[in-house]
Amino acid sequence: MHLLIITELLAALRNTPYGKAPGPDEVYSEALRHISSKGLRFLLRCVNHSWTTGTIPAEWRRATIVPLLKPGKSPELLESYRPISLTSIVSKVAEKMVLKRLLWVWTPHPHQYAYRSMRTTTMQLAHLGHEVEHNRNHYFKVNLPKKSGIGNQLHYRPHRTLLVLVDFSKAFDSIDHRVLSRLLANIPGVNCRRWLRNFLCGRYAKKRVGNRHSDRRPMLRGVPQGSVLGTYLFSLYVHPLLNLLNSFAGVTADMYADDLSIIVKGQSREDAIPTANMVLKKLHAWSQENGLAINPSKCEAAWFTLSTHTDSDYDREGKWPLVVAGCEIPVMTMGASRTTKLLGMDLDPRLTLNVAASKQCAATSQRISQLRCIAHKEAGPSPYDLRTFVIGYGASKLRYGSELIWAVATDSAKNEMQRTYATLARIVSGVPSTVDPESALLEANMPPLHVLCLRARLSIFENTRACQMDWMRRPPPEPPPRAGFRISPLSRDELYAFVDAYTKDYGITQSSPREERFFRSSIPPWFAASAHRVTIGVELPIDPSITDEEELTREKRRVSEEALALHSHRSWILATDGGVDVPKSAGVGILLSSLNSSEIIEKASINCGARPCSYRTESRALLLALEKLIVPRIRHRHKTLLVVTDSQSLLAALNKGPLSQTDWTEDQIRQRLLTLTCAGWSVRLQFCYGHCGIHANELADQHATQTMETGQYTEQGIAPLWHTDLLTCFTTQLTNKWCSTIRQDTHRYLLCGTRPSDLSGKDLITQEVLHRQELIHLARARCGEPELWGRPYWAVRDCTNQCRFCNISPEQSAYMRSNNDPTAPGTDTVPPSARDEDVSPVRRRTVTRRRKQKCPYCDSTLTGFSNLVSHYRSFHPEHPPPLPELKCDFCDIVFPTRRSTAQHRNRCAHSPEANRHRNRSAGRRSPLPQDRPASPRARQLARRRPCTICF
Repeated sequence: MHLLIITELLAALRNTPYGKAPGPDEVYSEALRHISSKGLRFLLRCVNHSWTTGTIPAEWRRATIVPLLKPGKSPELLESYRPISLTSIVSKVAEKMVLKRLLWVWTPHPHQYAYRSMRTTTMQLAHLGHEVEHNRNHYFKVNLPKKSGIGNQLHYRPHRTLLVLVDFSKAFDSIDHRVLSRLLANIPGVNCRRWLRNFLCGRYAKKRVGNRHSDRRPMLRGVPQGSVLGTYLFSLYVHPLLNLLNSFAGVTADMYADDLSIIVKGQSREDAIPTANMVLKKLHAWSQENGLAINPSKCEAAWFTLSTHTDSDYDREGKWPLVVAGCEIPVMTMGASRTTKLLGMDLDPRLTLNVAASKQCAATSQRISQLRCIAHKEAGPSPYDLRTFVIGYGASKLRYGSELIWAVATDSAKNEMQRTYATLARIVSGVPSTVDPESALLEANMPPLHVLCLRARLSIFENTRACQMDWMRRPPPEPPPRAGFRISPLSRDELYAFVDAYTKDYGITQSSPREERFFRSSIPPWFAASAHRVTIGVELPIDPSITDEEELTREKRRVSEEALALHSHRSWILATDGGVDVPKSAGVGILLSSLNSSEIIEKASINCGARPCSYRTESRALLLALEKLIVPRIRHRHKTLLVVTDSQSLLAALNKGPLSQTDWTEDQIRQRLLTLTCAGWSVRLQFCYGHCGIHANELADQHATQTMETGQYTEQGIAPLWHTDLLTCFTTQLTNKWCSTIRQDTHRYLLCGTRPSDLSGKDLITQEVLHRQELIHLARARCGEPELWGRPYWAVRDCTNQCRFCNISPEQSAYMRSNNDPTAPGTDTVPPSARDEDVSPVRRRTVTRRRKQKCPYCDSTLTGFSNLVSHYRSFHPEHPPPLPELKCDFCDIVFPTRRSTAQHRNRCAHSPEANRHRNRSAGRRSPLPQDRPASPRARQLARRRPCTICF
């Protein structure tokens, strides 16, 4: 193979994170990241010597093992510690360079979901859910005896699914080097094979506890723990195992690292268990041959079914045991006391994931208790910093697997998750628990949970499509012979219909072409040797003390012209710009002979779609300009190019290097640039500030605006849809729908609408930094729940932010005078003594919300509809039972049930009693002054004695 180049070394150093513990050589990653150019060349020579000769330095094969106690484990037990292996940082840099070469000639197994781009734990869980639902949609015939005992009757039953979870004991430490060497023999490239073989040999490790070190011991088995290549070598080791297990009919095997899951389809236990035992027997034989040991005590199995009364699903007599390595594996069925856990997700027999949702809410509640300790209302972090920490520590625990939970869980489980999520939002904003969830989310500037879950569900579906999974390409099963057809959580038809309903207004449908997803760079590492001929100017510093807009514009123009003047001698000037004016967009590139020339040599433009972001139009414009304007001139005798763009984010992304790109368009741009440099071109990409008078940039901007107005593009068709733009459009539409359906009678909505709060922590007028107590007081005031006047203010809505007894409105004063005047019309004539007895706490009856029901056949008045029905049965049996009143008394809306009617009636905006009921719940009406009569609660308080606080 070719020698390793400096571009590969820079990419490996860029991907080396800070803050990592050093290995035995005591070299820190921070030191390598700041090494000089001379040191880089020396390091590259050392790595190339190791690459060409296959000699691995001894320090690269040393490791220090530090045992860390597992959470909640006893420190006296040896198995309570997790060994952490610390290896050389320099060795990790070399391993990353070799890994780039290895992944170009070898691809991990498609059923291995770990250590691969765009594959996650939730994708494997989605595969399991898809297989279970797909099997349930396949029915088979069964003849069962009739209840009368005479003859049989034909029934249709869905197929069952058996899941077997296999655990390997110390899988990474049990790898046989001889077997792995035989597998490495199939890897192309002499240098790569030899380097990987020698990387496994002659390794030593010593243990460190505190300041004490043990003697070093040879590592004769296993892949190097703590290394970069160790996990990929393990994937190579189990590659034949996945091929073996997936060769059986009706059997699917997946792995995430060393966690193996086997899915078996069957009509009953009598059908599925023998198949699973045969597969486990083959697995046990392969494990013995290759040095891996199965731990039967940690193996689990689950039987997924919908039926609760089918005897063949339980196997109470133990006729069909599941056995591996001579030990029986317990099978979790319907009604079991425990559930099976796969990749941190609890799986119930129906696969509704309700148990998983409840346990995640419980685990999040523990973290909520911890977050409350640091989120005090008077001291603590700013809302912005606290929001970042809450999302990363609390919401991440709640949202794990939420894209699958939201697809199959019941409404009660979803509501529990939403309540927990609202609690996290209240912690961020500092508002009390009585604030409604919508206001709390807007105050915390956090999107709703259902929007995040649906967005994640669409994202994993698009990733699965891009990975071209076999289980997503197969057609759906035939419709069942009876009702109750169940769809997969990742059903294409269901998701397409759901997404199209939100994105069709922007011309985005299921047939819209998608941009290719990025899996790996299209540039071979050894072809990037000429990448140094591409230079990028990203930063243009300006004086931060300038505040005047005109002076700031002149300063931007000055620094931009100075940066461009240094490269004005170049033969070709390429100016690119992107424009977005929804639903129009354009990516434009123009070719000039000089920076100040107004004559356009050639131009190119493309329609970027109805809803692209500005970054996507800029990147599409640059890619199109390189393809259509520069690459055709690759053999021209003038080979110097200056690219002028006002997209600083695009240049910052390209500045990562040709081997560090994470987006398909950026990778294609880098590929075009390398094509030019291999032909002898010298390219400079220079950033300039936009709309400050730079001639080339203004010319490109005018052409982009003109192209969007006329709709005349040089390229036919529309650019493929970017994955991020699809998710952004879908999220925006979901958020807008949520904003249109939230309650509009809350204090915060009337004050701020649906605008989220500003978490910058600064006064918007004076720009002074506010401390946490002031920010929380502002948040509570916006929600109508401040400490000083919020609670009394809710009791009497007609008062201002003062005492609720002293500051009485004119209507309340008039009502008080009418109550004190016994001659006033409509007043109660009961003597004061009797009135006092009626309101005494001893004899007072509990106020009920049940409606008074009057019998139409007699003069009886009963409380509640159920009492009216009992009255009919007892005294009027000759008449038909009464029909429930399902129409609201105030707005004439008809509801399906009495429960929904009563719930609406208690909160109907047209009800004069609605305010009294709302004041007891979290979702309250606004206390802003409005023209409405005083509530009965206000009149009752007005009759009481004067306030003891003010007198």
